Amino acid sequence: MELALLLIMVAFVSYFIGTINFAKIISWNARRKDITKIGSKNPGTMNMLRSHGFGLALATFACEIAKAGLTCLLFKLMFQFIGYADYAEVAYFTAALFMVIGYDFPCWSKFKGGKGVAVFAGIFLFSPLWYVALSWFAVCFLILIIIDIGSVTSFIYTGGLAIALTAYAWISEFSVLSAIVTTCVVWFLYVLTLAKHHSNIKRLIQGKENKVGFKDKLTKVLHKKQNEVENTEIKKQEEITTEEKKED
Repeated sequence: MELALLLIMVAFVSYFIGTINFAKIISWNARRKDITKIGSKNPGTMNMLRSHGFGLALATFACEIAKAGLTCLLFKLMFQFIGYADYAEVAYFTAALFMVIGYDFPCWSKFKGGKGVAVFAGIFLFSPLWYVALSWFAVCFLILIIIDIGSVTSFIYTGGLAIALTAYAWISEFSVLSAIVTTCVVWFLYVLTLAKHHSNIKRLIQGKENKVGFKDKLTKVLHKKQNEVENTEIKKQEEITTEEKKED
């Protein structure tokens, strides 16, 4: 009975933490724009990238990862601390499940939220397979640069992680219950991710899926940095020249 109540508490708290949407927060505070009314109107990382550029998209992605991963990890540690170590992984993935549900279907926004990819990534980056999540992220980052289609990259990334964690759950020291819960949660979340991308899948079939324009945005960022460096060097040279003239 006590365990059931604890898991209900984990689910409840995780759902409401999941409803916190950093795309909305960052878009409004940085640009005074409602992310749900611009671009694709989806309050997520990809729309932040299309609408606001690389910097704010990266900030959004990082905040969502930290929110999801730390919440799940804290509940796992809590269960270990209070004497339910055998159910720590169950707590972790219960939190993960309701975190994504909260993000995808926030009660504050008429149950219209993001698509959950960044939250999905955070769950894995704070799991025992964090090194796989990082490595696979690097691979998918290159895929995104090459194909420039965010939805396809999201499917590849989340699908790869789902396969990896399912395999890990059954060959590691997870209990049978933890392995079953992990497998069910991971694949439910993957199917939910696909379902939330239904409009993207339809456009892909029609050959009309939107491009991210990632190469152009990354090039602009690099050019901006290069120009800043060049301007700094020019100012330094001007200051040196001015000092030399004063000395003469």
